[in-house]
Amino acid sequence: MVVKLTYFAMSGLGDPIRLLLTFCKMEFEDIRIGRKEWEKLKPTLKLPHLPMLEVDGKTYFQGYAICRYLARKAGLNGSSEEEGLAIDATVDTLMDMIKKTVLDYYQPDSEERSKCLKASLEVTIPFYLNVFEKQLEENNGYFVAGKLTWADIVVLTLGTYLCGIFKVDILADFPKLKEHRQKISELPVIKEWLEKRPADPEDYRLL
Repeated sequence: MVVKLTYFAMSGLGDPIRLLLTFCKMEFEDIRIGRKEWEKLKPTLKLPHLPMLEVDGKTYFQGYAICRYLARKAGLNGSSEEEGLAIDATVDTLMDMIKKTVLDYYQPDSEERSKCLKASLEVTIPFYLNVFEKQLEENNGYFVAGKLTWADIVVLTLGTYLCGIFKVDILADFPKLKEHRQKISELPVIKEWLEKRPADPEDYRLL
């Protein structure tokens, strides 16, 4: 099986897929591109966005559909339809947070941008992180059913991405989320991957 993952030269939506591929023990080509390469590639694709997974010559889009596919292979998609629903709801909630915070980051420097980023740090992000704190408390330190699922991996990787965007540990005031990050990061497969992955750029806007 020939597997290729194409995404930008950063963590973002690519890292959950990279990590799930590693969990599945699937060897893959990790293709990381910059904005100039993306502008050349984009017109050639059936959908104008990344990540893109290629398996034996067939291409697949939509990052979280890809994550669910890999999670099923890795046994991380829950043990019932209800657990799968809870996992999806967790990931969708995380994406709500990201959509409300990240778009402002990619705007050019301005007073309005600075104001929006401040509001994200002081209002939006704490609101969602409080929701996740409570969820961890209710599920014995995991997000769903008291066990590892792909929701835990997505929160870990995209939480790291947000810390890079805001240049601050967004989990500093959330002890259960900090404990969760430490626990998931120390899992052997994840620890090995985190130690060897390329560093993110200082400013994601300059890719």
